[in-house]
Amino acid sequence: MAGNVITIPVWPNSDGTNASDKGVGRVQNDAYYQERLAQLWMKDQNRLQPGVVYKLDQMPTGYSGWEKRRGTTTHVDRYLAGHPSGKDFRSINEAWPHFQHLILHGGPDGCHCILCTGGRKYRPAPATTTAPTFPRSRKTQKTLDSDSHAPKRFQQLDSEGIPDYYRLLLDIVKAAGPEGNVYEDVIDYLSPDWRVGNQLLQGALEEWQQQPAFTPRVGEIVLFTRTLSAEDKLCWDTSTSTLRPYSSAGWRDVPRWEAGVVTQLPTEPVSEEDLQEIPTSKTQSIVYSGFRVEPLSEPGNQSKPFTSQHKYVPLHALRPFSFYKECLAGTAQAQWHPTIRHALTVTSSWSLIGKYSFAGSWPEATLFCRGMYLGPELVMMGDVVCLEPKKIEGRPDTIMDVLVVTSIRLRFVKLEEASDDDYDDGYPYTTCLHVAGRAYTLDPKHSYGGIAASPARPDEGDFPSVLREYGNWFHITDPRNERQRLEIPYIRVLGRCIDKASLQKWFAEPPHIVGQHAVKNKAVDISRGLSAMRDAKAYSREQDARIDKNNGQSWFWAESRIEQLDLYEINGRFVGNKDHTRDQTQVNSWRQALKVLDGKKGALDEYLAAKRQREEEKKSGVTHSDTWGMMGSAAQGGGRTEDDEGGEGGNAMDVDEVAESPLQELSLDEHVNNERGQIDEDALMMVDGGSSLDPAAGVQPIPGCRNQ
Repeated sequence: MAGNVITIPVWPNSDGTNASDKGVGRVQNDAYYQERLAQLWMKDQNRLQPGVVYKLDQMPTGYSGWEKRRGTTTHVDRYLAGHPSGKDFRSINEAWPHFQHLILHGGPDGCHCILCTGGRKYRPAPATTTAPTFPRSRKTQKTLDSDSHAPKRFQQLDSEGIPDYYRLLLDIVKAAGPEGNVYEDVIDYLSPDWRVGNQLLQGALEEWQQQPAFTPRVGEIVLFTRTLSAEDKLCWDTSTSTLRPYSSAGWRDVPRWEAGVVTQLPTEPVSEEDLQEIPTSKTQSIVYSGFRVEPLSEPGNQSKPFTSQHKYVPLHALRPFSFYKECLAGTAQAQWHPTIRHALTVTSSWSLIGKYSFAGSWPEATLFCRGMYLGPELVMMGDVVCLEPKKIEGRPDTIMDVLVVTSIRLRFVKLEEASDDDYDDGYPYTTCLHVAGRAYTLDPKHSYGGIAASPARPDEGDFPSVLREYGNWFHITDPRNERQRLEIPYIRVLGRCIDKASLQKWFAEPPHIVGQHAVKNKAVDISRGLSAMRDAKAYSREQDARIDKNNGQSWFWAESRIEQLDLYEINGRFVGNKDHTRDQTQVNSWRQALKVLDGKKGALDEYLAAKRQREEEKKSGVTHSDTWGMMGSAAQGGGRTEDDEGGEGGNAMDVDEVAESPLQELSLDEHVNNERGQIDEDALMMVDGGSSLDPAAGVQPIPGCRNQ
């Protein structure tokens, strides 16, 4: 019989607590459960062979089997300890649904076993009964009904074998049903990229948020010139409506402008003094006081000749890409540096960073993010952004509205019409990227409560300082309701609003000209860059081959900034798909190392075995180069969806809680506003433009939404 026993490795996913059963008279016996669990696992996979006994090589991490004889009889009561609830499974029939869920989904979220559901068995329940709840440690309300099990399918993995985290979350929403509400922190323990990069990203976002709006951020596309000498200043030439170098000797030739990606920030702080020249207070070389910018190569082209031509540039030799018309007005398009067109090509693209919270009630869900790369810029929570004027309004070429971003939301809608498998050819779900926040307008007709009825005073505590010199502002949302928000599709966001004083420095005229006349500098205007960005987006929609125009899409949704700009190298290191050290062996090694850190049983042996294998490969001539950070190179999820600008950028007004800090840790405090910890994000919903997010009203068309 020994030859008919097959030992199989236990599945990697477990939530066991290492709790031991201290019941009187109970003794530990793992062998029984090792055999029964292995037998059920093989049966579930249709791999049972007649006459063969299967056995797990060990118990699932954190679980242990126990037994107790009943009096003087031969009957044995068996128990399985280690469940997070602190209770024991009393039979294999009770325990197997839990482990089956762990195998399929990688974690306990959405599990409908008897312990995860508070000890209640599943039966069809009348519609009037109250739904059972998960244990208090979870943030999921209402569990699976007996006739609505999550679809049985293989766990969906990405190209590196990492589970599709967002599909798991959507499965939880479906399991909770229309009467349930799901609230989850985004904690992707299964992804090495998330484990390594999350804390680094949070620190970086916090740092960037504290900087002035004119400061370029890592990953942004900027214009820069290499030819500006130390005595030159970039000044506004009113006769040619362009920026030109000026010195004591007079005007100089128009500089050669390039477009590049900011890959490093200066170690010395920057201030308004840096906008026109290098301050005398700077003590370090340009390598430490300037921005490292790498020229942008052509997206979609395997050749990346400009990447290695990086330059450390002072702030006064940089301009936001939205000012490319002001910089290139005196240069024929045929003479533009090739990187300008490369940057124009990627303008109609976006990607999300800092995903931190998830909420849903079937058939809709929302993923909350801290930032989004929208074309050339990074927009984050806390930013004041200018909004695209709607064409139906009286002044379509003038920026009148701004938004203080409090929430960036990727909405999943029409889930009930979608296929359960994002990797098949079935009908997919629809996504909508929306931005919410407090809104202000220069148009008194848009004032809340009537014409000029709600003026915004500069001395108000939450009034943005960057707006104070642009005129008289009015509240678009109710100033008496601190939680009311305006929600708009991402296509209406143009970019960060820069204060007027900073624009005056960037577009300053030469001193002798300023002294000759007191004509108002028309270049200093809040609408500066509006026309340029409209033309850039139109160019991108025509030239970016990644945009699926055949299906009516007009934007490209990228998994990361690396994919969005089609970068091969950053700071001299290969990244993304070109990082040849990031093969399946390396990813498995990272995951094994994470198991060691998590203290999983047997993980150290697996890690050491993998390490020995890598050493053998190295001796055989297999070599690896250094790896750039994992944070930006991961691709998460399966079905890629796309937002479009149908619906003319309609507005929706709703309610969410103001965060004490725009970048607090993964706590959900930003959206918690009642004792039960629920996200009250849709307590008020007003729709402009005849569209609605209410499924009963129909979700077509939804501004900023697109079917894939």
